[in-house]
Amino acid sequence: MSGLTTVRETHEVAARTGKAFEVATGDLIRITDLEGSQPVDFWAFSKADHLEYLSCEHTKPSIEKLFPHVGDSAYTNRRQKIVTVVKDTSPGQHDMQYAACDPTRYAELGVEGYHESCQENLHLALGDYSIVLEFTPQPWNLFTNFFINPDGTFTIKAPESKPGDHIVLRAEMDTTIVVSACPQDQNPTCGGQPTDIRVEVGR
Repeated sequence: MSGLTTVRETHEVAARTGKAFEVATGDLIRITDLEGSQPVDFWAFSKADHLEYLSCEHTKPSIEKLFPHVGDSAYTNRRQKIVTVVKDTSPGQHDMQYAACDPTRYAELGVEGYHESCQENLHLALGDYSIVLEFTPQPWNLFTNFFINPDGTFTIKAPESKPGDHIVLRAEMDTTIVVSACPQDQNPTCGGQPTDIRVEVGR
């Protein structure tokens, strides 16, 4: 199985905003970078207990990779599979190192006053399901080109994803998903200009 044959619902997510939605075990989630070079912060929470969630720090030792590739799963903080990559047409840059952008990060980068952030988008979106978290899990940063150099330093590069590139994930449990079309415009994270994404759910 490599893609959706039947789309049940579509979410158009505007640049700088987030969206929450629910999926059932076995559902496929197709996330599309519509214009290219647009990272997507991705979170997944077990519907049975929202304190079980996709955990980058648990995924990496489970798969012994920096992030999942086609055929690999992402794991929860209880070391259970939560989503599996079944297709990826992008260059495969899906960072699991960086925290979500937040107001403190923008202040660190010299922004004065309000700026949209993936952290805010997460919590606003979860509010649509009356879910309140006292913390922000690290997201899985899809289409995100944070390059790890041989000396252990990072270089923030623009994503190499092209318009229409997409990744398809299969839900391995009933899950509440949150995506954020990252608003980072203070460095090359979004190629200089945040843009829209599309999410489709089906089988």
